[in-house]
Amino acid sequence: MALDKTELGTLLHNARQAFNNKTMDELIQEYGTLEEIRLAASIKDAEVIIDYLKSKAEGRYQAGSLQAGTTPVTPNGTIQIKIF
Repeated sequence: MALDKTELGTLLHNARQAFNNKTMDELIQEYGTLEEIRLAASIKDAEVIIDYLKSKAEGRYQAGSLQAGTTPVTPNGTIQIKIF
């Protein structure tokens, strides 16, 4: 699947709204310090990006490079990749 900057941008925007919709006092009460707020926002951004990449990951393989038991998989194609 193709990566889509608009889709990823929207996901990041939505995640940041959780921070933008709170007052500074609410954020400090929840996270403690300004530095901890920044870290939490960065972690949320990273989480959104990783989840997006996981949902879009795929790979290509050459004929015979994969096996089902002892039988090589012969047609070229696309496979889903699991990202942990």
